[in-house]
Amino acid sequence: MKNIAIVITFISILFSCNQTEINNNELLNGQYVEKNKEGLITIIGQFDNGKKNGQFIYFDNKGKLQAQENWQDDQLHNTQITVHNTGKIKTTTNYSNGIKEGPYKKFYKTGKIQESGSYLNGKKDGEITWYFDDGKPNIIYTYINGELNGITKTFDKEGNLIQEGSYKNGVKL
Repeated sequence: MKNIAIVITFISILFSCNQTEINNNELLNGQYVEKNKEGLITIIGQFDNGKKNGQFIYFDNKGKLQAQENWQDDQLHNTQITVHNTGKIKTTTNYSNGIKEGPYKKFYKTGKIQESGSYLNGKKDGEITWYFDDGKPNIIYTYINGELNGITKTFDKEGNLIQEGSYKNGVKL
């Protein structure tokens, strides 16, 4: 339902704004719309003086939503959402000035969570959890600056701890 609201919002924006024509001698400026050979929209976005600024929405060649991104001065900024071909959210990733920063989540095609954690300066940092397809934790890792560091825990489908280990600088102890 959330995906449909996003699409409707941007289609209404599309028809209320002027579209930017691509001219090799000029910087792109204003709303940008790209269509495939069949005339279906594949990209909707906004350019300011040749730089991506604002939301960009991507569709496949059949018009199905693939992704939504936010840009600031030609760099990914804020939340990027990608979508499975089932229409369910595939990933949510946060960016700050083009670098992965903050929480992220990956989802199975069913919509259930697959992985969650966070990035710091573009690298996994902190507790990262992988989940079974029913949403229960499978493995919990700890990362520091993109490397495994600290305790890892593995659980069975019933939630029982079945293995515990430790890493230091990416090496299992």
